[in-house]
Amino acid sequence: MGRRAFLLLCALALVLSACAAPGAQEPATEQKPKETVPEKPATIEPKNLGDYTWDELSRISAQLGAESDDDAARELAQHYKLVADDGSLTQETKQIVLNDTRALDVRLAGIRHDERADGSGKAGLTFITVGAWDKRPMNEGGGIEGGWEQSDLRAWLAKDAKAMLDDDLAKALVPVNKLTNNVGLTDSADSVTATSDELWVFSASEVCGEIHWDVQEYQQKRGMQDVDGLLGLEGSQYEVFAQAEVSDTSDPNGFLSLAKSTGAMPWWYRSPYPFDWEGMGDTGSKGYFYQVRDSGYPESIGSPEVPAGVVVGFCV
Repeated sequence: MGRRAFLLLCALALVLSACAAPGAQEPATEQKPKETVPEKPATIEPKNLGDYTWDELSRISAQLGAESDDDAARELAQHYKLVADDGSLTQETKQIVLNDTRALDVRLAGIRHDERADGSGKAGLTFITVGAWDKRPMNEGGGIEGGWEQSDLRAWLAKDAKAMLDDDLAKALVPVNKLTNNVGLTDSADSVTATSDELWVFSASEVCGEIHWDVQEYQQKRGMQDVDGLLGLEGSQYEVFAQAEVSDTSDPNGFLSLAKSTGAMPWWYRSPYPFDWEGMGDTGSKGYFYQVRDSGYPESIGSPEVPAGVVVGFCV
């Protein structure tokens, strides 16, 4: 081998030795960031209404409230068997046992009907008691000043009635906005304001839909249209009443009568009777709140100090 060839072989050997030396760096390879897979919500098996826990119903309600629109929510409610195949609300009931050992059934009143009081959107599920929770006055001392907002019945529901619930249901309650004439004797639309309530009684328009009581009774005397219009601002009709074909003058299926559940009795709307017919604006009239008659007829009025049935609504 010639000297030149020998030198070339030595140089090549040195290069190869340097490449194999400890600590030599491998070419850097691009590292892809790990993909974060969002955690799926825990599944809830569809079952009959009475078999759900209140925690499960609370989670379902949150899902319904978060849906993009009412149609999507209704499809999901049907998956959970809260809406029947024909599109109507389930007529199944769920029992609650109060801490005084009384049992009370509730049923679904509406889906995405009520606005959460904290402004976070719709409450997914609204319930109604089947029959009266109790029989109580609206205001023990009479009078309608301050309307539902200042009523004794509202205060009783917020404290004493809520304390009768088991912890699971009490924790699941969602405060929602309820619209009511909170003045009393008035014809001003500004008197209708929102209260935040966890337990409430229904307004006349939430039960009956569009109201024409005073126009019909008084043949459109001056000011009567304002009374009906005022009542119409207190919320829209719940699906459970529309499904039963309840109107302001008719209850063809006997849905409003309490005779089959807790005994025949009138029951309260939270709506004050806003027109002082007796005193024609005179302060001598003590005022009334609207009621469902003991027969189940949708319209009557009752003195606030006289006990009547308390049919309760709530959202989870």
